[in-house]
Amino acid sequence: MPPSRKSKSRRTHTLGGCQTCRRRHVKCDQMRPTCLTCRAFGVSCEGYSTEIRWMSGKHQSQQQRQSSSESRSADKSATSSGGHGTRRHLYTEKSRASMSTALAADLASGTVDALLTEVDTKSKEVEGSSTGDVAVGPFGVLKFDLCPDTNNKRQNAQSEKTSPSPATNRLPYDEALEFDPLLSSVTDPLLGADEFLHWADLFGLGFDLTSGILSDDFNHGELTHGLYSSIYRSGLDDMSGQTHGQDLTVFERDEEQRGMSALTPQQSPIELVSPTSDILTDAPFLLKHFQDNVIGQMMTLPVGQKSPWKLLNIPTAVLTLGDLTYLEGHNLNHARLANFYSLLACSAHHLSLNATIESPHSAEHWKQVTHYSYHKAKGHIQQSLKIEVNGPKKAKYKDQLMAISAMAAFAILSGHQKDARCYMIDAERLMRLRGLSKREISRKARVLHHIYTWMRIVGESTYVLHDYNPSASFIEALNHCFQPREDMLEYDNSRRSGLDARLDDFLLLQPRQSDSDLDIDAPKEREVALHDIHLEDSRRWADTLYSEIYGIPETWLSLVSQTTRLANVMDTLVVSGGTKRFMNSEAWEALQRRATRLENMICSFNSDKSKGSNTDSAGGPARPHTHMLRALNTALVIFFYRRIRNVHPSILQSHVDEVIAALKDFDTALAQHKVPGPGTAWPAFMAGCEAMAPSKRDALLRWVEKGGAQCGFASFVVAKDVMTAVWKEQDGYFRFNRAGGPLPTWMDILRQKKLWPMLS
Repeated sequence: MPPSRKSKSRRTHTLGGCQTCRRRHVKCDQMRPTCLTCRAFGVSCEGYSTEIRWMSGKHQSQQQRQSSSESRSADKSATSSGGHGTRRHLYTEKSRASMSTALAADLASGTVDALLTEVDTKSKEVEGSSTGDVAVGPFGVLKFDLCPDTNNKRQNAQSEKTSPSPATNRLPYDEALEFDPLLSSVTDPLLGADEFLHWADLFGLGFDLTSGILSDDFNHGELTHGLYSSIYRSGLDDMSGQTHGQDLTVFERDEEQRGMSALTPQQSPIELVSPTSDILTDAPFLLKHFQDNVIGQMMTLPVGQKSPWKLLNIPTAVLTLGDLTYLEGHNLNHARLANFYSLLACSAHHLSLNATIESPHSAEHWKQVTHYSYHKAKGHIQQSLKIEVNGPKKAKYKDQLMAISAMAAFAILSGHQKDARCYMIDAERLMRLRGLSKREISRKARVLHHIYTWMRIVGESTYVLHDYNPSASFIEALNHCFQPREDMLEYDNSRRSGLDARLDDFLLLQPRQSDSDLDIDAPKEREVALHDIHLEDSRRWADTLYSEIYGIPETWLSLVSQTTRLANVMDTLVVSGGTKRFMNSEAWEALQRRATRLENMICSFNSDKSKGSNTDSAGGPARPHTHMLRALNTALVIFFYRRIRNVHPSILQSHVDEVIAALKDFDTALAQHKVPGPGTAWPAFMAGCEAMAPSKRDALLRWVEKGGAQCGFASFVVAKDVMTAVWKEQDGYFRFNRAGGPLPTWMDILRQKKLWPMLS
């Protein structure tokens, strides 16, 4: 009889799983409030135990020992009936060491006795006042007894917030779109969205993607959209306590109370009858105009009839229109309505900017339709993220992501950078929560993921409004991340989805050993590729869809992502000044090696793609997107040398000439093939900000102005304004400060003006 072999365990024992998975003896991913394993098997997740049991002391009375014995007996009975019986520390040893280090750092200003004396003195000085808590170093005094006047003021302020705005507070269209107090506080770079994406969050200490953060002083009814609507008001943490079961065929707020009230979606469902007699009547014309004219101009490259907007968004919007008009709305939900009104807003906005297009109404009418449709879509996407993420009213994942993509597209086309930033965060959160957790990701879902990836990566390349001041946790994480790790692949997968997933603001860098993620000729694993929504791994994947959707190789987009991430880390080190003293030499050398390797990859990629680019595979004249690819590849080289190396503009003039020639050939090919333009402004912006000769500046300025006149989109207007501002600052530098000092760049202009040119 052959000797028996001990079978290898298929799974490891995990702590902290939900009660259902522990009872069924399956591995739990520990997502909260309900784990994805239970969702996948269609069973009810019984949640997690939050029991805290204190260890018994040495010196206890007889009564205390008896009480402890009874407590242990109760614990055993609870364990046998399905409760948790495993003991573990509340914090890991690494977390406790980190907390000890932080406490020691706070004590650097004095001894414990001195700090306690200072706390005692300050607490007595503010006694009887309403200044709140007192804190010195790691010690503080919590003060509960706020004076009655403060409470009254707070209650009055909340009552003013919740009271409806009078109809006389009507705002003009442009002011109504720009004035959003909540989004101003959320996404302003000084208060900004990055407050929710600190370094600690990105390296494993961030907020749970499915948890809500509540505040008694915060009026959730005032949330308009975006970052707060997805994080604080998710469908998994519906804190409003209101009933949303009414049929969606009846809704809409009063037409006469638009203005400030239009910026605050109603908390209770109301009649969904058409607010004006024209909006649904105009819808067929607007949808057709969006398909025939807007899509061709908003796409980066002309790639034929395979636009995802025609394959996904338009058919869904047509079905929604049918439900709104003659199908009695049985299939309506907030996600589909948000997509429908977003497309109407995009189409109406395009008509309002292009008066030469034949239409049944004036530009002013389309301006009003844009205003109404956008805020209608804004209210629906908020409600969808609140009540349609799960439960009986759960919407399809593709419908929700499609709606957010349409909302982001409108924000980008119209130049609303604060809204666009929120939509990008909403989309990422939804993808990590519902999309990447699926066992199989469908082709349509992948197409939507690709749309998000393009908008996010190209958008992040020109977003320089981060808070680049590093924290101690950033330095610690940076040193840790560049140490050799055998389990880096498994760690990357767990970080992208599941329990350890964190929202990404492109301020982190997670290289594999020997920077293997920069090997653009090596194949990428399918599991990694499906979850790599920000293309942190530049390796090649054969099944990518970017060439079909945008006409660009995935490698180009991944190199932009890698450059942006490395540039953000480098900028953080520059801002910190003395950070290098606190970094280990291996981490610093790894960053320099990574920059050199990335430089080689980008230059080699540009050189390979430039060969034979004036003809197509059949030997005839090259198609328009071939020339735009030339411009994008060369502009990527300029982008790298500006963000990473920060070279003098005179070194980049030959690359500027190449971009100008490629854009000229692109316009010629557009006319030959009779396809719409104008293409993306990204390469013209990168080259234009480095152009020094007047002839080069004029050529790029004319190209940007022509594109803006053709479509009217905000990206061309902002690109022109930033380019001219850079030229003005650089001319002044050369005229008055030739002796030295930093040369102004487009990053400096964007930070001064707090601008984000969205060129995607």
